[in-house]
Amino acid sequence: MLGCSGNGAQMRQQLEALEQQNVSGEPMLNDSLAESLVEYFDKHGDANERMRAKYILGRTYYCLGELPRALETYYEAADCADTTSSDCNFAKLSRIHAQSALIFHAQIQPRSELVELRLAEQYAWKGKDTIQAIECYAQQANAYDFLHKPDSVIYIKERAARQFQEVGRNDRAAQTLSTTIISLLENNEIEKATKYLVLYETLSGNVDRNGNVKTGKEIYYYVKGIFFLTINKVDSAEYLFRKELRECKNLNNKIAACTGLKKVYEQRKDPDSIAKYASIAYELNDSAYSLSEMQNMQQLQASYNYNHHKYLSEKRKLEAQVAWLLFALALLALLLIEIIFGKKYHVLKKAAFDYRLKNANITRRLRSLANSNPPQYPDYNDWKKLRSLVEKEIPSFYETMNKNATLTDMEYDICLMTRVQILPNEMARLKNCVPSYVSNIRKSLLKKVFGREGSADEFGIEISNIGNF
Repeated sequence: MLGCSGNGAQMRQQLEALEQQNVSGEPMLNDSLAESLVEYFDKHGDANERMRAKYILGRTYYCLGELPRALETYYEAADCADTTSSDCNFAKLSRIHAQSALIFHAQIQPRSELVELRLAEQYAWKGKDTIQAIECYAQQANAYDFLHKPDSVIYIKERAARQFQEVGRNDRAAQTLSTTIISLLENNEIEKATKYLVLYETLSGNVDRNGNVKTGKEIYYYVKGIFFLTINKVDSAEYLFRKELRECKNLNNKIAACTGLKKVYEQRKDPDSIAKYASIAYELNDSAYSLSEMQNMQQLQASYNYNHHKYLSEKRKLEAQVAWLLFALALLALLLIEIIFGKKYHVLKKAAFDYRLKNANITRRLRSLANSNPPQYPDYNDWKKLRSLVEKEIPSFYETMNKNATLTDMEYDICLMTRVQILPNEMARLKNCVPSYVSNIRKSLLKKVFGREGSADEFGIEISNIGNF
């Protein structure tokens, strides 16, 4: 392995070799080599070389599962780019932002994902990488899907498909349009959904003459099954859902197939079969959640390793503040009498404030939805009203929750529901997930928001102390 002592030609050869490895899809696992290249080009390279080296290091961290380090390194790589220079490698800069978007997508942070994808698209156009630019534009629809904006999803996918057609990529156009079919069905645009189904089966290259899809693309069986249910061809829908369940090993596909079969029997009004497939879907969801939890723990460990050295360096600063803290404690002791006398008033005011949040119109509506039978779920406006209520009553709430780390939409919704005293089991029903998933999120939020370990109930206690009282 070459270190920083290698000459320029050797180091550039090593960098190009790692770039080829990355393009081929081979895992990047040699972080020592990547770090040595960054060290060399930081001292001896131009702006493009520094950017390329840091990008390769970021890709290596990503392959090693160290997502926080990967994201920070991508940011450093982007900062190296001289966008005012005529020879700036805009195509590489586009891929850096696209990789950052991929991490935000995995963490369910759609707004941050959109920022990165828009930059990736912008720089791809500047770098004359037309296909990359269209791909980055099309992927923005995934973020809007997380934000529950189906009209934006359809608009972006249709526009991206037209752009693919203009450059002769009819296969990508058909593949892109297929992802709008569910949204079109929800909008009752049956004719357009039918057209896109035909385009996918004839032009995508993913469906053979017998209607079988390529391995890895089996989710199409679910999409077409939902289409058949919408036009009341229940038997055809059942056939596709059973085909997906029978042929796919992927957990998400099996969950989709069971969900589809549950919808079939709901249409046939067969309660025993509804219960059967709802139960199977629940068990598969639980398995998928367990797998996700294992992956989250691995990422958490990687994050801990990365941040541990920061903790050690900050420890000395904390020790230097001990004298000041002692003085502050003495001052607090002087104020203790005033606090004691004001405690009763404080308790009463807090109780009135909590009662107002707990009995607001939107809180009562969410609680009603959570306890409905059959189950009903909040729409986008319901979540918007809940956020508006809490953030109006507690202007500092969003800032407090995101002070130490940016929360995902799911995590922030859990914080909002906890503050208005919606029960954990009700939260699980509103979010269509298992109660253990909500409990684990609440427990992790205690550490993420308040910086300490503890139980999910302790998180509820902590968050109840935030308010205007």
